[in-house]
Amino acid sequence: MRNLIFLCLLLVGSLTNAAENKTRLVVGITISNFYPEWLDVYQRELASGGLRRIMQGSVQLKADYDYLFSQSGADQATIYTGLLPSEHGMVMHEWYDRLRGRRQGNVASEQYMAIGEDREMNGLSPEWMQSLTLGCVMKMHNAFAKVFSLSMNGEEAVLSGGNCADMALWFSENNGKWVSSKYYADSLYGWIGDYNSKIESDFYIRRGWMPLGEETANAMALRLKNKVGIGSSFFYDINQTKKKFDTYRVLKATPYANSIVADMAERLIREEKLGVDNDADLLTLSFSCLDYMNRDFAVYAPEFRDVVIRLDRDVERLLAVLDSQVGRDNYTVVLTFSEAREILPEELDKMNIASGYFSIFKAVALLKSYLNLVYGEGDWIQDYDAGQIYLNRTLIEKNKIALKDIQDKVADFMIEFEGVARVMTGYSLTHNTLSSGVEALFQNSYSPKRNGDVLFCLLPTWLPELKDAEDSYARYSKRNKVPLFFYGAGVTSSLRPECKMIDVLPTLCRILDIPAPYTAKGENVLK
Repeated sequence: MRNLIFLCLLLVGSLTNAAENKTRLVVGITISNFYPEWLDVYQRELASGGLRRIMQGSVQLKADYDYLFSQSGADQATIYTGLLPSEHGMVMHEWYDRLRGRRQGNVASEQYMAIGEDREMNGLSPEWMQSLTLGCVMKMHNAFAKVFSLSMNGEEAVLSGGNCADMALWFSENNGKWVSSKYYADSLYGWIGDYNSKIESDFYIRRGWMPLGEETANAMALRLKNKVGIGSSFFYDINQTKKKFDTYRVLKATPYANSIVADMAERLIREEKLGVDNDADLLTLSFSCLDYMNRDFAVYAPEFRDVVIRLDRDVERLLAVLDSQVGRDNYTVVLTFSEAREILPEELDKMNIASGYFSIFKAVALLKSYLNLVYGEGDWIQDYDAGQIYLNRTLIEKNKIALKDIQDKVADFMIEFEGVARVMTGYSLTHNTLSSGVEALFQNSYSPKRNGDVLFCLLPTWLPELKDAEDSYARYSKRNKVPLFFYGAGVTSSLRPECKMIDVLPTLCRILDIPAPYTAKGENVLK
């Protein structure tokens, strides 16, 4: 009898413990343009309740995106679909649509208008990503699950939330408010409108950017020192820059962008009551490190140090809100990095390491001249983008040239450029199965209907040259492997030290105790 009572108590205890460990809210965090080594470099300056808390209390793995062009947006799609770009189709920010004869943005929509903007304009939607996401699977198994996504950039918000999100929200560069699209709702929720009415981004605009530890210092003195180039500190007058360019985009190039996301996340958790019941919810957040200005500073510049420290404080604040609103043992955080920061050629030169910037613009100009000499005058190049070239197939067919032959000609020409490491043709990627090495990374990045005819990659120490500081299309990272952290409810020890990024979705499904979608190709990595 005593043994029976003991077994019953043990069973009840196990069930109770299982219920306590089941997550009520999954919070997915991606940080773009982050240099993962910063976690070690600035470890002593991290708060105990921020990034350090996640690092010390989590299961940490080395995750491999397993494709050639790591780019914000495409990376989020991979994380939340459990598929590679070759399958989920988000191969880059934009691709050349041969059928329509124009570029197509990966979240651009002509069907759904924006909501929350001050003027009528097209909105964004996940129409082009035709695959199940984590949010879709959660809603399939529980109609009461809530799915929200937040980011300064619409692309990251839309692709993180997926097709089934209740709402994806992003920051408007036009009015400094949170906006969305009619894909999700006819209008913004009432509380979002109230929140927007305060235009809290103006507070950060007026504040100016200086090191966190010097915010109590004399802003005028810091401004003067920075202007004449003395002292080790810095001060950036955001208000003056905003007036000059008349756009709230300037905030994206400051650490305040992350604070704005954290502010909205806090309000969203409270207003939508995320994680307060047993119907598990999903909130995805995308932070960044100076966004389009991340190449303007060296890796160990004081500006980046301040970005890391401020981001850490934002994460600490977010975790504190989750502790109080959801309960310390009732939520799960998965944190990783997209389009990870690389060391700039200027920095490598100081270490006597051969490096440089590869100009696709100059290369294509020479390529056009070469093709005119070989095949005669004509617009043989239809378009080009990050690491790829689209050929004019109509002109090629009209001149009765074999597509494979001209692709090979272009590949042979491109490989001669300094900085180019490898070149692959669309024909070889379509007609061959490549299972290892750089060739496999090409294939995992390749979607026949969306990628170019010729793809190339650069040497490890080379970077693509940009048209200007705001050129997002030529930006990508060659850093495929980044840290991945699983923290909180339902997280057990890891089955292995490394994994693929497509393993995130099946692992979260295991934590949520729901089946992974049949479309996902990854595997659960936790015991």
